[in-house]
Amino acid sequence: MSAKNKPGSSMLWDEILKAIVDAMPEQLFPLFKELYGKEYPRGTPITLLATESSTYREHPDAPPGSRLSDIALLVNGTDYYHLECQMHNDRDMVIRMVAYDLHFAMQHTTSGEQNLDGLVMHFPRSAVIYPEKNSRIPDVLRCRIIFQDGSEHIYQIPTVRIQSYSLEEIQEKHLNLFLPYVLLRLRPQLNPERKVPLTRNELTAFVDKVMIILKEEVEQGYLTEQEYDDYVNLFRRAAENIFEKHADFGREVDRMTKPMIELPSVLQKRLYAEIDSLNANKAALIADNETLAAAKEALTADKEALTADKEALTADKEVLAADRDALALELADKNVELADKNAELARMRALLEQYHIPVNA
Repeated sequence: MSAKNKPGSSMLWDEILKAIVDAMPEQLFPLFKELYGKEYPRGTPITLLATESSTYREHPDAPPGSRLSDIALLVNGTDYYHLECQMHNDRDMVIRMVAYDLHFAMQHTTSGEQNLDGLVMHFPRSAVIYPEKNSRIPDVLRCRIIFQDGSEHIYQIPTVRIQSYSLEEIQEKHLNLFLPYVLLRLRPQLNPERKVPLTRNELTAFVDKVMIILKEEVEQGYLTEQEYDDYVNLFRRAAENIFEKHADFGREVDRMTKPMIELPSVLQKRLYAEIDSLNANKAALIADNETLAAAKEALTADKEALTADKEALTADKEVLAADRDALALELADKNVELADKNAELARMRALLEQYHIPVNA
């Protein structure tokens, strides 16, 4: 499991939205109807777009860079959408959205379209999705833009506050993509200082409602069986995050969302997934073993080189010791020779004194 998907990671909530859009993008259609009144039938072409764009310069000394937005897509070949998932009420979010949408318009909607006044850029239909409850989140994000000629434009985009929708509203409007996030509304009750903490019965009733909604969406044709499984898996992943420190609640969600009877087709799919995972782990282990083997060979080579250096140093040490011994013997011989010379010199001086011959100093 990647770090961003581990329980406790705040990035998990962005990844849930991206996973839904990647696997079942038509689940966005009810949201587009809710926000913009746009309806699309099943089967409408959807193209997921690249989300990387160059950044506006946030500081005069900052080098050029790039930024990743969350969701960008083209529906029916004509309608562009841009969605961001934001956990906190960031006052600068609207500025980032202006930057995102400007780069989006430059990249996707300016080519080939020109009128008498020059090129035309179309901003996408944008929105910011807030999964967690926060009373300070406004209905819209708004920014007044004043152009160089003094004209003004109000940049305004809607916000989607998931926790403001009841489970009944979610079901009525088929906003199923909200369901993996609804457990977040229970998180404040996990605070130990809360006067009315979350109870097991309350959690059980809540999860039961969610599961009923998903099953009825399948029965009414708004979800396929595969999409149902995907939503349940995302719901379980959300529960792992929220109840990371509340194992009893985590086990309760696991019990309620895990199939009681595993059909052969479901078992086969799960086993294939486990086999793929094991094969991936095996490949990773083989790669790690090859890396370790290469490292071992390098260490062996280093050890051999060090051993050779040690032997060379030992040989040099022995040569130096032999040279030292030879020099000591030579010095001893020189000392003996010097002593003989001094004795001969003393004898000659004594002989000169005997014959009263002056001796030079």
